[in-house]
Amino acid sequence: MKKQALVTASMAALLLSAVSPLGSAQAQTNMVIAANKVQAITFDQLVKEMDKKQPISMFIESTHTSKGKQGTETQKAKTWDNTIKGEWREEISDGKRVQHAAGKAGQVAAYQEGGSGFVHSATIGTYDNEINKTKRELQRLKVALPDSKVAITVKEAQLLNRAVYHVVKKEDAKIDGKLHHYQDDLWIDKETGLLLKRTFSHNQAQAFSYTVDKVDFQPVFDEKTFEVSIPAGVEQRKFSPEVEKVVAEVTKLFPDTAKFSDYDNYGIEGNWQLLKMFEAQKRVYSPTPRAEAFVIMDTRTNELSKVMIQNPEWVSKKLPAEKVAKEKAAAFLKQLVGDQASQYKVEAKVEQGGGRAIFEDYVYGFVTAEVTFRPAKGKGITISVDEAGRIVGFKYTDE
Repeated sequence: MKKQALVTASMAALLLSAVSPLGSAQAQTNMVIAANKVQAITFDQLVKEMDKKQPISMFIESTHTSKGKQGTETQKAKTWDNTIKGEWREEISDGKRVQHAAGKAGQVAAYQEGGSGFVHSATIGTYDNEINKTKRELQRLKVALPDSKVAITVKEAQLLNRAVYHVVKKEDAKIDGKLHHYQDDLWIDKETGLLLKRTFSHNQAQAFSYTVDKVDFQPVFDEKTFEVSIPAGVEQRKFSPEVEKVVAEVTKLFPDTAKFSDYDNYGIEGNWQLLKMFEAQKRVYSPTPRAEAFVIMDTRTNELSKVMIQNPEWVSKKLPAEKVAKEKAAAFLKQLVGDQASQYKVEAKVEQGGGRAIFEDYVYGFVTAEVTFRPAKGKGITISVDEAGRIVGFKYTDE
């Protein structure tokens, strides 16, 4: 759990912005899977093989290094993965502070030593199994920048005295007229499907690395390992019942957010409270931005005011067909307001929205169609639809 912070001008800008959440695209159209004699299997074959791997329990110690303009940051992590029984725990240390998170029996606790933390319901989601994470990361390798050239190779290798598949993705793309080269290397355990090592480079300079230092497959865990509690000396916070209700509403409307368990609670400013929900703990080894949701509620009514879903897998360059956008938005409107949907009239003009996420100059762009419905009296609702016809957010508009 990240340290809480109060958003001021940036929050106000977000509330007033007409730009909607992210969209989606078939980014695989510019994907070239390189094949040559030294390959163990093709990338598509690897994906199919990994899909057959079953989640298992494990204990992992790992090192994570990120290099940026502010210098190099190194984190040490310990992961107790017993998600096959609904239990998990993680500790992340940067040498100065330690962050803890644990989940069991429908409850999640997250706190920072010497700081604050809280226990909340699993409405926000649960920690995903490490094997499932590998499968998801392989799928994300298919995400590519617009008009880029991509090649992926798979070779056999050895790491930690284990047979592994070494996956290499090379991508060349022009950004603002300049050529950028990205290389993503993954070493995946052939037997279990566990990601043992990963490095990410931008223009031949390493920007990120993840390395498993120790792994114990199918260990016997002490029952106290997964206790969900906040220790003495740590300030305890919790979501209010009103916020819990809003979060439950978001996860019902947008099922993808059910896998989110990390968050930033930016608190209340004026009449608004902003939450930022993240995909569960993916920060520990993926160089791509995490899927996330921006959730804004009106503290005067305790009702949901705006949601934006941002997922790097949903890269989009163009708008959906207007007819498709209106049909998808109308179906979502009925889900949102029920039988009252018949009282809303769709505006003739469909606006364009969008957004982007950035990692090391790697820009994920999104374009969305903004479809607005207005009742005879009261607030209107603007619904964001991406290229694939996916609903990626909505907001209430002024009367």
